[in-house]
Amino acid sequence: MTDTPLLSVRDLEKRYGARIGCTDVSFDLWPGEVMGIVGESGSGKSTLLRCINFLEEYDRGGIWIDDRLIGYDAVGGRKMAPGRLREMRRDIGMVFQQ
Repeated sequence: MTDTPLLSVRDLEKRYGARIGCTDVSFDLWPGEVMGIVGESGSGKSTLLRCINFLEEYDRGGIWIDDRLIGYDAVGGRKMAPGRLREMRRDIGMVFQQ
């Protein structure tokens, strides 16, 4: 087993004005693990998934896939260039429930 998680989310926060999409979300997902995300409607499940693929810009924290920061050049830094975002998204898959 590797000593680096496949997916690491740390202190993630996403806001829509005064409304909180998700706050203080932190977890690691290791190779071979499967995770289910459950919660009531409006609890931030879809927001979290959209942030992981950087379809939504998050406001605080960080997301690393395979030890690469997703969406920004550094924690709290500037957004990745569009070309880098496209390259990053080629390695990320999403499966929707529909």
